[in-house]
Amino acid sequence: MANNLNILVLAAGKGTRMNSKLPKVLHKLNEKTMLEHVLDQSKLLKPKKVFILINKQMTFIKKLFPKENFLIQHPQLGTGHAVQVFLNKVTIKKSEKLLVLYGDNPLVESKDIQLMYDKIKKSNLVLLGFKKKDNKSYGIIVHNKNGVSEIVEFKEANTRQKKLTTCNSGIMAFDCQSLNLIKKIDNKNRKKEYYLTDIVKLSRQYRLKINLVLAQNEKNAVGVNDQIELLEAEKIMQDRLRKKFIKQGVKFVDPSTVYLSSDTKIGKNVKIEPFVVIGKKVTIGNNVIIKSFSHLEDTKIKNRVEVGPYARLRPGSILEDNSKVGNFVEIKKSKIGKGSKVNHLSYIGDALLGKQVNIGAGTITCNYDGKNKFKTTIKDSAFIGSNTSLIAPVTIGKNSLVGAGSSISKSVKDNSLALTRAEQRNLRKKK
Repeated sequence: MANNLNILVLAAGKGTRMNSKLPKVLHKLNEKTMLEHVLDQSKLLKPKKVFILINKQMTFIKKLFPKENFLIQHPQLGTGHAVQVFLNKVTIKKSEKLLVLYGDNPLVESKDIQLMYDKIKKSNLVLLGFKKKDNKSYGIIVHNKNGVSEIVEFKEANTRQKKLTTCNSGIMAFDCQSLNLIKKIDNKNRKKEYYLTDIVKLSRQYRLKINLVLAQNEKNAVGVNDQIELLEAEKIMQDRLRKKFIKQGVKFVDPSTVYLSSDTKIGKNVKIEPFVVIGKKVTIGNNVIIKSFSHLEDTKIKNRVEVGPYARLRPGSILEDNSKVGNFVEIKKSKIGKGSKVNHLSYIGDALLGKQVNIGAGTITCNYDGKNKFKTTIKDSAFIGSNTSLIAPVTIGKNSLVGAGSSISKSVKDNSLALTRAEQRNLRKKK
């Protein structure tokens, strides 16, 4: 536990390049906001406290994150000013450290910032850098065997400096000595802003020890500034998730076509075919097959289950052991019992299916009357014939048979046959 570590997440940026009214840090990757990703990684260090710095137009975020500690930066005068605002409002003890992260850097990983925390214990200032050979925009960390000398913005770098490959992520760790120098950062520059990167020169002037940590992957340290970079970050995160599950033994026929969520849980001996979308809150058990073009969200799939192709599992769906949901079937807020089958062309909503139930093609549960939702219960070993409408609320008893083409609005007792088919009449065809 890093009980002497405080973490500050800078999230006040307006994100104008996103071309969206939504604050930049609330844009989502893998069904979670960028800010959530940063918070999740930072909390793996088990810090003393995490603070989030926002602007005065973003106060509504407090309701989205009611358990977090928020500070307001107003006016917004740069990253150096942001940390000055923090230090004016929060008391940091001499033995404590501060890690500064960015809410628009969702790809940051705990292993990199953990290394920074380890280094700051014996340093005054630690920078997180990354290697990039074809740098065209990132600030450059100038360093040699004697340590870090400065951070130079790419536009202001000379020809020799532009050939250097160590770039600045902006992420920094401070001890009390370097934090005391934050107040000395000034705004004597073209933009009249207070740049946090100026802390390097100040630390050099006061002979403080500066350490450099290189991110294990350059992608871990790159921020998101526009919609294109958001898409690129999504691809990186998806690739991470796929690789994680492949290492755990999941069989992807074509990994690049499968979409996963950050909270997806998958068991052993699972096969996922191409073009499957797995949304948030999905748990998949062991020995499961998810066939192509299926869409899953907020669903629990147990063991030895087959889904799809072209199946849609909506929130609240539970598929018990050995059940099957086939092609062009939609399940919503329903439980499919052990060994039960909904093989094709059906809608099952707000329903409870027992064990060994068979649902014929074209069956629908009519669960909505325009105002309220009603429940359908189908008990063990019932057989529902094709093209049947079950008008809820209704219960189909155990071992009962519903004839094809029926419209059932009254409950059916156990061991019964129910049908509502009109009498067939064969008439002579007129010439």
